[in-house]
Amino acid sequence: MLSIRQSIYLVLLFSVSTCTALATNTEHHKYGTLNSEEYDHPELTIDDDIISMIGQMSVEEKIGQMTQINQDLVLGIDGVLNRTAVEYYAKNYYVGSYLNQLAVNGRNYDAADYAKIIEEIQEITLSVNSTFKIPIIYGLDHIHGAHYVANTTIFPHGINIAASFNPELAYESASITARDTRASGVQWTFAPVLDIPVNKQWPRVFENFGEDPHLSSVMGVASIRGYQGKYKTDRSKVAACMKHFIAYGAPYSGQDRDSTVVSERTIYDYFVPGFQAAIDAGVATAMESYIDINGEPVVSSKKYLRQLLRDQMKFGGMLVTDWQEMENLHTKHMVAATHKEAVRMAIADTSIDMSMVPQDVIFFESMMDLIKEGRVTMERVDESVARLLQLKKDLGLLEPNGWKADPKLQEMIQNDSDIEVAMEAARESITLLKNKNAALPLTKDKIKRVLVVGPAGDNLGHLAGGWTIQWQGATEDAWHGNVSDEQFYNNGISILDGMQNAVPEGVQVEYIQGFTIDGNDVNMDLVLEKAEDFDAFVVCIGEHIYSELPGNIHDLTLPQGQINNVEKLASFIGKEKHLITVLLEGRPRVLGSVQDNSDAILQAYLPGPWGGQAIGEVVFGLTNPSGRLPYTYPKYAGDTTLNYWRPANDIWDPLYEFGHGLSYSSFQYSNITVNGLLSTDEKQYLIAGEVEKEVSVNITNISPVDGKETIMMFVKQPFRIVTPPAKLLKAFQKVMIPAGETVNVRFSVDADLFRYTGLDGIPQNTIDNGAVKILIGDQEFELQLVNNNGE
Repeated sequence: MLSIRQSIYLVLLFSVSTCTALATNTEHHKYGTLNSEEYDHPELTIDDDIISMIGQMSVEEKIGQMTQINQDLVLGIDGVLNRTAVEYYAKNYYVGSYLNQLAVNGRNYDAADYAKIIEEIQEITLSVNSTFKIPIIYGLDHIHGAHYVANTTIFPHGINIAASFNPELAYESASITARDTRASGVQWTFAPVLDIPVNKQWPRVFENFGEDPHLSSVMGVASIRGYQGKYKTDRSKVAACMKHFIAYGAPYSGQDRDSTVVSERTIYDYFVPGFQAAIDAGVATAMESYIDINGEPVVSSKKYLRQLLRDQMKFGGMLVTDWQEMENLHTKHMVAATHKEAVRMAIADTSIDMSMVPQDVIFFESMMDLIKEGRVTMERVDESVARLLQLKKDLGLLEPNGWKADPKLQEMIQNDSDIEVAMEAARESITLLKNKNAALPLTKDKIKRVLVVGPAGDNLGHLAGGWTIQWQGATEDAWHGNVSDEQFYNNGISILDGMQNAVPEGVQVEYIQGFTIDGNDVNMDLVLEKAEDFDAFVVCIGEHIYSELPGNIHDLTLPQGQINNVEKLASFIGKEKHLITVLLEGRPRVLGSVQDNSDAILQAYLPGPWGGQAIGEVVFGLTNPSGRLPYTYPKYAGDTTLNYWRPANDIWDPLYEFGHGLSYSSFQYSNITVNGLLSTDEKQYLIAGEVEKEVSVNITNISPVDGKETIMMFVKQPFRIVTPPAKLLKAFQKVMIPAGETVNVRFSVDADLFRYTGLDGIPQNTIDNGAVKILIGDQEFELQLVNNNGE
């Protein structure tokens, strides 16, 4: 019979040795390469002391480590911890993990409050008799700051970070989030979100880094390094969690948690790269996806959670389910006739390590039965417990008092530099979509009085969106326009306040709401009555606040009432006065006549509660906008799956393309070369397996205004065996270019940039011979691609 050590080693080694890893491109930027040794990685082997522990633990203790329950099982509606309940779950079920916010009934807790409650849970858990005193690991969805903890710095959402095209902001915001999370007694964040939001109707678009695999990869890596760093020794860091594996962002209907119908090629070429980059960067944990792919639930899929994730992609970290997903095999996916069979499928057939149960102990009971019946082996259990305990050890939880929060970290929460990072992320993400006749910036020689209108004009909740303080955002009743700013404790700057902070001397800014987020009239007559007194109007519109399922919609068009009120105002003021539209939305909503009725349009996405300052600065020209669209903005409500990397033969008519974004500066691209040669010189070859080439391009700021420009390098293969995408982003740099100056930007290219999943179905295995193009701005360079293997 195999020893515990041999059993675990065999399972782990099998999962990393049977297939070739998927090919990835290494991104060079401030944070080094994806395999940088400056950051800790989860190991594929288990430490000796962990092996020894597993050999001495009971079956019940092992299953308990695999069990994660929600805080409401032990936290009363009054926010007071039920110590008896904690003892019950520790003593009878050896529960190894808790999750979720501790804010209840509108009562928020700061970091010290969080730490006190969680440390009580730890102390009770450790006091219960067991073979080893193993602390719990606590997890929270801290996806844009430690936003469940009162008085921490809340950052822009992932879609804003992507729009900034600045990985340093992803890194810095994640670093601060990690510190504030650890200060609260929490060691694990369920972030970053690395789904590719193919369907723009999906309500989780805003949590992600956009529709492009490369952009998502770079931002994901920067975030992971911010969250984790040297997490095995640095106790200001937390375990990151890449989610949701895999193909969650392409629901067939656009509704959250609906089935995904997608080809294997699309999975390998568009959904896998971001997760592979995260694994290469050392992400400590992963979360599987709610959905089924072509009818196969991910949570029970050997194909996706064993063969792809472990065998091919070499993920060695800990894997947790999403909320209630094992039970969903029985109640939602309808592939298991009983709950016990659902647990068997999810554990025996995959590499899942922890069940987010989360509201009962049925997982524990089913597992006990399955082990007694021999339907789940102890070797399989030991494999998961090994990864779980190794994670706890790496985070310092097994050290004496390693689970206690550091009061020094609590003293650092929401300092001025943290807030500045949040504001800078908002500044660099705001995207100027339209600027007819240079309507923006508003200057004192153009205007004397500005009226802010709309439901999002004087409100922090609409800036921050969902996953903020509460799961559904800082709301009392968001779906009827009632948004509560009290929960922010005055931590933030509304659009009205931001404009008043940035307004030139001698110019006045005032606010009249006009209409609700539904578009219903509040006092629109007053807006029109006062309109003659103002020179410009900033209309702040957008979406309800939502997260996940409650955010499902059946029409991408903005509420018609909002569109109608913008039209009414535009018609009343005529063409002599400027109408500026600011969009606060988690996904691109079809604008209808708002597009034509606006002189300028600012896409602010969800910039967080400090975002009003950034918007005010952009409106009045204190900040030069530099954000770029991280997704394709559709013109028509039916174009829910319009992505820039569409097959080359698709009809293409978006409102704005991926990467679009205007500036108060003007930039000119010139002199693209490869290895110093112009495109008019001798023919250049890219040969598979040989040394990479250097692409160089000059960018000149031909305006009198200093500005930041994002230089994007796309590649294109006009003809190949499988219908090619129109183009694909493969590198980018964001640089400041002073007025009148020229900068030279360089990228590396090689044949691997053109790899894809071919007709043989082997992931990223095919390179076709033929002409390829490098596209940067309006510059183009053609090379000949040669695969010496003749593939």
